[in-house]
Amino acid sequence: MKTLLATTALVLAAATAQAQELNVAVATLSSALDPGGAGSNVNAQFWINSFEALIDKDPTTTDVVFQPGLATSWDIVSPTEIVLKIRKGVKFHNGDDMTIEDVLFTFENMKDPVFGKYVAKSKYYWGNVDTIEALDDTTLRITYKRPEPLMEMFLNRFNNMILPKKYLMGLSGDPQALEESDYIAFGQAPVGTGPYKIAEFTPQQTLVYERFDEYWGEKAPYEKVTVRLVPETNARVTGLVNGEYDVITNIAPDQLSVIDDNPGTRTVGLQTPIFHVVFFGTGERNPKITAPLRKAMMLAVDRDLLNEALWQGKANVPSTHTFVQQGQYYTPDLVTFRYDLEEAKRLVAENHLEGTELTFHTHPVYYTNGVLAAQAMQEMWREIGINVNLNVAVERPKGNEREVSNWSNPLYFADPHGGFGHMWAPDGHAPANGFWEPSIGMDAYRTLYDGVRYEVDVDKRNAAFARVMEEIERDAPYFVLYQPYESWGIREDLDWEPYPGHRAYVLDFRAGYIGDPANGITK
Repeated sequence: MKTLLATTALVLAAATAQAQELNVAVATLSSALDPGGAGSNVNAQFWINSFEALIDKDPTTTDVVFQPGLATSWDIVSPTEIVLKIRKGVKFHNGDDMTIEDVLFTFENMKDPVFGKYVAKSKYYWGNVDTIEALDDTTLRITYKRPEPLMEMFLNRFNNMILPKKYLMGLSGDPQALEESDYIAFGQAPVGTGPYKIAEFTPQQTLVYERFDEYWGEKAPYEKVTVRLVPETNARVTGLVNGEYDVITNIAPDQLSVIDDNPGTRTVGLQTPIFHVVFFGTGERNPKITAPLRKAMMLAVDRDLLNEALWQGKANVPSTHTFVQQGQYYTPDLVTFRYDLEEAKRLVAENHLEGTELTFHTHPVYYTNGVLAAQAMQEMWREIGINVNLNVAVERPKGNEREVSNWSNPLYFADPHGGFGHMWAPDGHAPANGFWEPSIGMDAYRTLYDGVRYEVDVDKRNAAFARVMEEIERDAPYFVLYQPYESWGIREDLDWEPYPGHRAYVLDFRAGYIGDPANGITK
């Protein structure tokens, strides 16, 4: 009997050991893995498992709760100075020790970048930084040119995750000189400090994480996590149902019942902290794209109907550009976007817009329900006399060459500047790329927006944001469709969910954030 029990225990232990793997199928997969220059929804899925910032944040809540990361503590000395203590005993995945030199290297090259992809991120996150200096081997001080209300937010961002200086500089050319080619090479062979190292990466095909045994914190629960690109929804669903995958992403609402009705699989989801929007990329450089046309097209879209038809009523249809994660800066009572068919028709008639021909551009699979929403809006716009042709294609014109297009505006961090501002602030993506020239002039808009960016009084800051949204309501350079209810398919016994405190689409497989009881893994 003892022999039998011992044998059984060994078999069970071996089975558990062999099962310390997770297989994931995603709709999109990155072409490069470098957090500093990244910003897309695709890349956002993958950073958290392998890279770390100085300041961490609790992802399980919509409240902003900062936690120690690669910094063990920090002190906001004044509105223009923060001092951080750097964690000791941290190793990069290549075996090098992480030191304050790596922190300085990462931040200095975000502030004054040599890599083209870092330039926009540099202006956004580091434009207000004055100095970065090491006070000793474990103490970092950052000072700012003017009072900075977002110190901790910025130091939590994935663009500011710490990179290995020696390894990165030695990837190409002169190992003593930092070159753009080093960053390009790093994106194909990335090294971080997180609980999983990236053992294999084939761009837009496969990503393999492996447990990093020298991780400073709680070890990764899985020995191996394999992520595969499977762009076809039916193929992802079939693979989950057949047991080929444990987690699959981007499930359209009409596929949920296939998963939920199948023994052994289920779906999880949430109103993802991202907005699907419609924008007018050519702006008024295109004489057809006037403010009355844009406003009429916004007013003609019945967003509540789209929510019911496409999302089973589970999406959030906001009246302005605000997220609940913004806490005291959440302003749901503002009205910037609305539906009024009669006013839309009036604008078309008064401005002689009937018969206007436009092209709407959309990727076939990038946004869940993206094509269906475009087709529905095409009919809504036809009702007011605007004729919109659809271009459904993977290869589309650049954003600033598209007359009309869908887009996403994520909440990059839990603040108005991290949602609206990232895309529509004076130095945000949209104005910088010519999508919008404010009718009040860019200088006046910049002065107005400074109240959102730098004001520390809550009421004054919210009032400044309300004024900014008045300009958006008047010029109508874009409008929000909805905050989608995104769904994932998972194995029935898997204890995992997308967390509301993360940026949209993050696949967090770290210890404490996934449970797999069948394989001895608890949260």
